[in-house]
Amino acid sequence: MATISSQESDDFQKFRLSDAEMDGLFDTINRSVADEAHLMSRIAVVRQGETLTERLAIAKDEGWFQPMLNDLLRQGVSVVINDILITDAIATAVASHCDFPPDWVTQQNLYITPGESQGFDPHCDPHIVIVAHLYGLKEWTIYDKVLENPVYDSETNTIADKSNTPEVQSKILVEPGDCFVIPRGRYHSAIALSPASVHLAIGTAGVRAIDYIWTMADQAIHNPIMRADMTPDEALKMAREYMAQCVLEPVCLPRFPRTDRTVNANISSISFKDLLDALPSK
Repeated sequence: MATISSQESDDFQKFRLSDAEMDGLFDTINRSVADEAHLMSRIAVVRQGETLTERLAIAKDEGWFQPMLNDLLRQGVSVVINDILITDAIATAVASHCDFPPDWVTQQNLYITPGESQGFDPHCDPHIVIVAHLYGLKEWTIYDKVLENPVYDSETNTIADKSNTPEVQSKILVEPGDCFVIPRGRYHSAIALSPASVHLAIGTAGVRAIDYIWTMADQAIHNPIMRADMTPDEALKMAREYMAQCVLEPVCLPRFPRTDRTVNANISSISFKDLLDALPSK
């Protein structure tokens, strides 16, 4: 089970997945990894905070993922597969352990990190993150720094300069099946302690009042009158009149329908865990 060192914080909800829930996660990953078209458009690579994706050359032959993963991990490069499909079963499992509903789950990204490596510098995210650890060992560092309710990735600047690294609040050592929740805006980093370490980062977000402001702005940009040049007073009057007559409907959740996140069910599944077990120890 996840162990906490240093100052423990009530911010971090911790739980452990059942064997059935772990099987569900691996089934999702197996199907996503088997879909090479899905991988090719969503894979990213990073080393010690530096994004290397633009330099990545992917072979056109079938079965390119395993040898590429082998080679990248040997070079100390972390591999990220963005937008792993979301299933109702996984969203429901998350909701059963946490204090938010299943339709808050918005994305799932898979992180594969080589031993003794840190893929990303300390940073925070503009949404709640549920860390589901799947393979190997990893140590997470949680910092005594919070950005209040960020909404853009651009706001959550990484801290590359080690002299500016905030104080450590706690360290969390996780093994397969361990999960914990990182609150929105909390700075964190992680380092793999085994030859390969894998976790799923499940992004979770509710509806925010700013969503409705953005909806009004999106609607207004298509109105020629709202794009016209005016004096400051005229523009302010027009904006007030426009907002007063706006009719807003509740934002629908989940933001991304589950059916839109499903890969072809006819694709043969592979065993992602067997793929990792077959990698060299160093």
